[in-house]
Amino acid sequence: MGQLSQTPRGDTACPAPEADRLTFMGLLVGAYLAVYLCQFDLYIRRQEWVLVPSVYFLLASQAVMALAITYLSAGQIGRVLKGCGGAIRAFALLAGMALVGVALPHANLSEGGLFVIYPTIDFLVFLLALPLASLFASSANWRVACGVSLCAIVFSILVDARYPGTFSILEARAAGFGCNPNRGAELTVILFVCVLNWKKPSLSLVTLGWCLVAFVGVFMTLSRSGTLTLGIVGMLYVRQCVRRNGMGKMVLLGGLAFSIGGYALMAADGAKQILPMFDANHSRANLFNGQLDAMDTTEDSRVILIYDYLGMIAERPLLGWGTGYTYGQELASHNMYLARWVDNGLIGVVAYVMLLGMLFRIGRKHQSWECTTVAVFVAADSFFTHNLLEDKTQLLIMGITAGRAILNAPQPVSAVNAIWGTGKISYAHPQKLAKAG
Repeated sequence: MGQLSQTPRGDTACPAPEADRLTFMGLLVGAYLAVYLCQFDLYIRRQEWVLVPSVYFLLASQAVMALAITYLSAGQIGRVLKGCGGAIRAFALLAGMALVGVALPHANLSEGGLFVIYPTIDFLVFLLALPLASLFASSANWRVACGVSLCAIVFSILVDARYPGTFSILEARAAGFGCNPNRGAELTVILFVCVLNWKKPSLSLVTLGWCLVAFVGVFMTLSRSGTLTLGIVGMLYVRQCVRRNGMGKMVLLGGLAFSIGGYALMAADGAKQILPMFDANHSRANLFNGQLDAMDTTEDSRVILIYDYLGMIAERPLLGWGTGYTYGQELASHNMYLARWVDNGLIGVVAYVMLLGMLFRIGRKHQSWECTTVAVFVAADSFFTHNLLEDKTQLLIMGITAGRAILNAPQPVSAVNAIWGTGKISYAHPQKLAKAG
């Protein structure tokens, strides 16, 4: 008699991951994303080259692609949305509190209510970034898009360093397409996270090359927050390398990295001869030249501001002062946690912490160190900026890395999965089976 052969639809215990290869559609959408990951939109808006804010074009294009992707692979999108449900709800609560905060007497309704609209737009950018993860489930597609963006932003920073004021709003410091030096450093670090190979971490020559590119970009911005967050990301990646490769290879490659770092410091000292910003007589220019006073914050106004904003919180801890109140202050808080609490009270800051916690949980649950590191980076960087979520680059990367973590995660075995994972049963003749081996 003939025998029955089964063709399984997939391994329910650990499905085969998306092929890690470049695709035409991935490269096409990657080029589109690079425009925003490089912060071209921010630069264009600052230069007032377009009358309509470029974020509207971003939202419109994201919506069209999200609809198309949902039509082609509704199952994948449903899985991503379900897995990111906690983060979506936390972000929705954050945006909702901004709308509620309008009713408070000290809410900032200037500039056409722009500060009220910000959180809602931010939420939509994050939500519409989630479906894009299906196009970047392949690490190759995602790393190419982020690699091109990283090279572009670092190149723009170098241009800014050589010709001050080309892009930066500060004459004495480079920023590239980020316009603000700290934002330029933030972009460099978070794109650096995405070009690293977290599945197979190792200090290869390619990895050391990306490290050097990121180091140069952050160094040229003279950003203290960028330096600290780059160090945090570096330590997390080295930890993964040690766990996977052991200490033997790490010692050899560590020596090579130390040598490259030494040459980089020598180059930094030589940069004083060709880069105008290094002639300035202030500690920032000595950030990587061995003078630790560059990191001194005892007289920094940002440290003093903490006490001022804590005083505001003490006065109105539950409801806050009103949406956008911090933007009306002479000096901003430079801290996301303080800004959320002052603007939208206890629920506002709790919603923000929940958002970061949910992203971290997604990364840990689905064994994605990329998503976990992005969450750690955003949490750490939140101590140095008050408008981090307005950066659409951060939002796109947060959404896509969370979606990638879910799509590339192994699925647990269950009776239902085992039944539905069984493919069609067909009759096969014994002779055919024999020929097939």
